[in-house]
Amino acid sequence: MVSVSKRSFKRAVDRNRIKRLMRENWRLQKQPVLETLDAQQKQWAIVFIFVGKEMPTFEEMQKSMTTVVEQLTNALV
Repeated sequence: MVSVSKRSFKRAVDRNRIKRLMRENWRLQKQPVLETLDAQQKQWAIVFIFVGKEMPTFEEMQKSMTTVVEQLTNALV
C-alpha cells in the first residue's frame, strides 16, 4: 500500500505521480525481500507513506527504496 498526504500535495496529479514512483521502485527492487519471506515462510503487509514536502525524482525515490529494501531484508534475517 502506498500513501501520500493531501496536506503536503494538494493536486491529485502530484500525489498520483509520487504513488506511481513508489510502486514502480518497489516493483523493481522487491525481489530480495520476497525471497527472504518465502524462505522463512512468512507474510508481511508493507505500507509506504511518503512524508517529503517536495516532488521527488525517479533517482531519489530509487535511492530511498534501495535503503528501505536493505533495511527490510536485514530485519528479516
